[in-house]
Amino acid sequence: MARLGRRIQVLVFILLLLSITTPAHSRTDAQLDSRLRATIASVRSAKSASARQDTAEQLLILTSKSRPGSVTDSTVADLIALLDEPDDSVRAFVAGALGNLHAKAAIPKLLALLPTADCLEGTLTSARPIRSALERMGVNPPAPSYNECYRPK
Repeated sequence: MARLGRRIQVLVFILLLLSITTPAHSRTDAQLDSRLRATIASVRSAKSASARQDTAEQLLILTSKSRPGSVTDSTVADLIALLDEPDDSVRAFVAGALGNLHAKAAIPKLLALLPTADCLEGTLTSARPIRSALERMGVNPPAPSYNECYRPK
């Protein structure tokens, strides 16, 4: 009888422990994920470059206080796909959002974009946000290699 009582106590303890730790493992924020998906769709459907840029900025704002792992892998994949947008300002905001999410799945794409971003002219390019995103993900980005910018292709 005493063994049965002890087993019940252990079982209750395990159940309590699981109920406390389970929320820590399921950290997806459904509301944030849904808002990001809607905003990604808006970036894709925007008619003008200015509208795409303004909408992409919302991605950065939405993710500014997010936790790593707070959105689904498919949402991260959709964000990574937005890095293929021809507008550099959109890529800058998307890189910032990916950095906020600590989306390590984006590291290869961000590293691939960096040499091209380094060669863009202007005071505001995606190079700095890409570097910042990589640093937030624990990657030490390579130094700019401006020599590559002037090499014949």
